[in-house]
Amino acid sequence: MDTCTVETGLLKKKPCGNPSVTHCANCEQPLCSKHAVAQLKENGLKSGKFMCKDCDTARAEMAALAPTPQPVKKPGEPAKPAAATAGPAAKAAPAEHKPADDGGAIEFTPSKDDKK
Repeated sequence: MDTCTVETGLLKKKPCGNPSVTHCANCEQPLCSKHAVAQLKENGLKSGKFMCKDCDTARAEMAALAPTPQPVKKPGEPAKPAAATAGPAAKAAPAEHKPADDGGAIEFTPSKDDKK
């Protein structure tokens, strides 16, 4: 039987060593019950698949970067105004313009008048 290979330890890293109960669905690393992260379906129920913490974190970051699907317009359907599709957040006041944080740097450009 395999043993869990997730590295543990603060200063001196070593494999966990507990008996594995499953493998990561992405990288096939043996995982014990302590290090297996259950994967959920879209409806929130468990899917029966597990991932290691590293693969689960990477999957979550990729999901956050993925564009949200836009509703498909049916042929013959009139276009909706942008304010109607954006919801109540679109009616809020526009955000104030904040100057860019340049880390406190001061720019100085000498002009012809400064040479006096």
